[in-house]
Amino acid sequence: MLRRLLMRRAYNSQHWEKARSHAFKLINIPKEQQLARSIIVRSFFNQRRYEDVIKYVTDWKDKTLVTYEERARDYLWHNNNQNNAVNFEPPPRIKQLQTKQPRPPIEVDWNASAMADNFIQVGERVWFRHPDGYVFWDMPVGFSLNKTHPDLLRLTAETLLYPWEKSTQKPFEGTRSTGNNVGLSYSAGTDSTAAAIVMPENTILAYHRRSYTSLLDHRNAERMIKHMKQDRGKEVVLIDSNHELIRTFHNKQMGFSSDFASGSHLILLADYLDLAGIAFGMPIDNTWLWKGRKFRHFQKSEFFQYWKNRFLDAGLELYLPIAGVSEAGAMIICEKYGVTPFLNSCMRGDGLEGCGRCWKCFHKNGPLGRPFDIDSHEISTFLQRRPMPTTTHALWALQTMNYGHKVPDLDHLLDRDYSWWTKVYPHSKEILPELWREETWMKICQYLELMDEPYEVESINHFSE
Repeated sequence: MLRRLLMRRAYNSQHWEKARSHAFKLINIPKEQQLARSIIVRSFFNQRRYEDVIKYVTDWKDKTLVTYEERARDYLWHNNNQNNAVNFEPPPRIKQLQTKQPRPPIEVDWNASAMADNFIQVGERVWFRHPDGYVFWDMPVGFSLNKTHPDLLRLTAETLLYPWEKSTQKPFEGTRSTGNNVGLSYSAGTDSTAAAIVMPENTILAYHRRSYTSLLDHRNAERMIKHMKQDRGKEVVLIDSNHELIRTFHNKQMGFSSDFASGSHLILLADYLDLAGIAFGMPIDNTWLWKGRKFRHFQKSEFFQYWKNRFLDAGLELYLPIAGVSEAGAMIICEKYGVTPFLNSCMRGDGLEGCGRCWKCFHKNGPLGRPFDIDSHEISTFLQRRPMPTTTHALWALQTMNYGHKVPDLDHLLDRDYSWWTKVYPHSKEILPELWREETWMKICQYLELMDEPYEVESINHFSE
């Protein structure tokens, strides 16, 4: 049928209004109805007209399109709350997740004055009572909360409730004795794998796994973990938890509450694993570059000084082994180490490949030569945001893969040479804990060249902020 052809052609050409016009003329023809509905909903979604997505999916009661309705509600909820909307109702999926979470057999009241008292252990499960409910971690056999220093509990609580709960920011006792080992908060993605490669061989890798079903798929990570454990001889600890739901009680999408909440399981395990320090695979995009787009003197920043001292007060070194390495540099480290056949940073992949439609598939998998759809909703949305997420790395990726024409308004930024982005910033050595500094730096320099002076990264301020 001609109209079906015209509808498809208009949709594939991203002429959303025209595609919808054709679809509405086909919608009452039984054999064309499902496709027409899909075109209408997807075109509204691509235009970010989320209220219309919700309206039509709800009116039609079409279960095949309910995923678009849920995602539309998520976007509306998140964006409204980003704009400081008050009492914006979370989408049903989030409310259902919140209410279906398990609760401990022993109830405790939230205690803002004695933070360590909010933790209890039942069997191998450790519970944390926060102001809006409970979250848990399933710990290894033999873990004992009673043998865990209270300052570790206080630091865990702060990473989970910062910045909402000021009571977590009280001084610690500062009496925990430092350990002998080092652990890495390990996501099994490119950056944390690069961190593992340049850290000491006996580094303990601790992976946090969501205990509930979500869009995040752990199979890609599990494939990498299997390789690191079986083929590389790494010690890996897997911890299931639901603490990423705490954000949803603060009108935000599920995820890590703070930069270091991703290591909350490792902080809790610090005495059990005899840790002297905890590492995070935080690249230069989040250290010397503020949000990947503006240079800052990271070692002097309030952020770094505050958290370094909080970790030290809990008897732990805050260890950022790839703080001077970009995401592109992390890829090179992983390639040279020989793990890229097992590595895929996409969090929606099937254990073999990425989804090809997410932002990670664009800027993590694309430069490795893996397929992705540059016109997918998520990738095109992120590319059009101003400021653009992870700006410097995204510009490098666009330049490297010849996709600069997708962001014509950024021509002035793409005129710059970003070849230095694959090198390491020499000043990053200064913030490495002395205990592991020389070994880490030697390994980094085996894989990457040093940036040349004057350091281009120090001139970065893409959006004149």
